[in-house]
Amino acid sequence: MRIWLISFLTLLALARGLEWLHHLTLPFPILLLGGAMLSILSNESTLAGLPWMPKSRSSKISQIEPVASENTLTPQ
Repeated sequence: MRIWLISFLTLLALARGLEWLHHLTLPFPILLLGGAMLSILSNESTLAGLPWMPKSRSSKISQIEPVASENTLTPQ
């Protein structure tokens, strides 16, 4: 019964939210800024190579070299 109630309330909130969203109008410059921000955030890994941008975690992880231990299989 609890799942039905939660599902009903969630769908009701989504329906009301979509109804409110259809009546929302934003000025064109705000839409342009939103699109620019989405573009910048989606290309964050590309921007990490720029000197003024901090390195992302994925680039730091790829630069770490494995540490050789005594139990390696290389011939000596």
